Order: sequence, then structure tokens, then C-alpha cells
Amino acid sequence: MNGFKKDQQVIHCRDGLSVIVNDTFIGDKEYFVVHTFRGDGENIYVPIDRAEKIIRPIMSQQEAEELIEYIKTIDIEFNTNTKQRRDSLKRRLMSGDVKDVAHLFKQLYFFNTLDDPNIKYGPVDLDMLKYASDNLLDEFAISFNKPRESIQEFIYKKLK
Repeated sequence: MNGFKKDQQVIHCRDGLSVIVNDTFIGDKEYFVVHTFRGDGENIYVPIDRAEKIIRPIMSQQEAEELIEYIKTIDIEFNTNTKQRRDSLKRRLMSGDVKDVAHLFKQLYFFNTLDDPNIKYGPVDLDMLKYASDNLLDEFAISFNKPRESIQEFIYKKLK
């Protein structure tokens, strides 16, 4: 049995910061009702027997600190082949693995902080990188108990 419960904030692998608002049966199958905070928000039905593959708990502060140390080890990566690059970005974004999301966060960090004319992301690439970054920053804000408006600067300082 998983350890998820009603009113618990979680990270949905596709939609980021969410909260479990209820559980319900549809037919003979039990689901968590998960409310996402992205966009207008919506309720998503997550099968309880597959929940660990779709949602995960928010990182603790210690786990967030460890992830920042991991992020420091990520090198710049830029594939000039647009299709391969986008496929790779999409795979990482949809994996649900926080280290994959951290990888995308770091690539956007490089893009924003380095002035490298060889790195040219298109709008679709930047949308995926920003989406991943926003999801991770939402989670960091909770993990570090910091306001969302100031968390990016806080994390960038830790990365230096």
C-alpha cells in the first residue's frame, strides 16, 4: 500500500504541483482525485494501485539540498539536431523522475546565465525547459518553505 493520503501535496509526473483531494471508486477500481495547480487547475483520477508511477511526495528539505548538489554536477548539453533535442527534452519532462526534471532546469539555467551563441533553443524547447523549471521551483519553494516569488534567486545562489 502506498503512503499517500487526502490533502497531501504531491508532484504529478505531468502536471507538477498537485494535491490529493479525495479518493473514489469508478466501477470496481479505486482512484485518488488529484487537483493540479497548473493553468486553471483540473482534477485528475489516479489509479491507487499505480499511484507511485504517476505521483510522488514533495521532496524534504534534505532531499532538495541533495538534488541541488546533483544539479551542480550536470554539464551543459545541447544537441544541434532539433528533432533529437526535442525528443530528449520531452522524454525527460514526461519521465516523472526528479533528476530528469533537474537536468532540464539546469539546461535552462545555462541558457539564462551563459552567453553562448552556439546554444539556440527554439520556442518549443524553451517552453519545455521553462515548464520543467517552473515545476521544480514550485517544489523547491515548498521544500525550503520559501515564497515562490523568491525561490529561483535562492536556488541560483545555491548553485554558484
